[in-house]
Amino acid sequence: MAICIPGNVSFVEGAAIMESFVTAVESVSHVAGVGQGQTVLVHGAAGGVGSACVQVAHALGATVYATASASRLADVGSIGAAAVIDYRADDFESVVARLTDHRGVEAVIDFIGGDYLPRNLRSLRPGGTLVQVGILSGQHAPSIPLNLLLHNHLQLVGTVMKSRGVDEKRAMVRRFSEGFLPLFESGGLKPLVDEVFPLERAADAHRSVERGGGFGKVILAVD
Repeated sequence: MAICIPGNVSFVEGAAIMESFVTAVESVSHVAGVGQGQTVLVHGAAGGVGSACVQVAHALGATVYATASASRLADVGSIGAAAVIDYRADDFESVVARLTDHRGVEAVIDFIGGDYLPRNLRSLRPGGTLVQVGILSGQHAPSIPLNLLLHNHLQLVGTVMKSRGVDEKRAMVRRFSEGFLPLFESGGLKPLVDEVFPLERAADAHRSVERGGGFGKVILAVD
């Protein structure tokens, strides 16, 4: 599961790449099949994995819509999102409908769950795919509009890296390293480091993650 760090990437930056971008490639490219000319909605787009999903989708030639807090709208726009929605002030379902002339998007990448689920499904065009990567809402049993799922022949796919077996993880890393690792050398993708803590301040790093509001990954540095 190890890869060689590109020559222009530091060890700290490398720590911001692996889990976030491997998960992003798996979700956006392998599971959702996002490609040139398609549209994708990414939630939690300022976070470590969310920001990687925005970059990967943009690199694949997709039009990316994203949700983030008001303070991070410009940051998420700077990494490839065509439109960034303030999830507190605006209803993303209505905004996506307007942006797509009510056609919907081909894919939604979601880390929130809960009451986002039916809204995500309604934001998909027929044949679209919702990839559920996390449940930050803490709501594990939301209502699913099965009539919509059936009528629009939608796909709901769950994916997470930590519960996969070793062979599956190796396959995920291989897909990332073969198709996307070179983009870190060319500048097509970039690691995003929000904060760096020395290892002895690991508890503070956890508190930073719990507070949220950052842009990119929180890194533990080993001297």
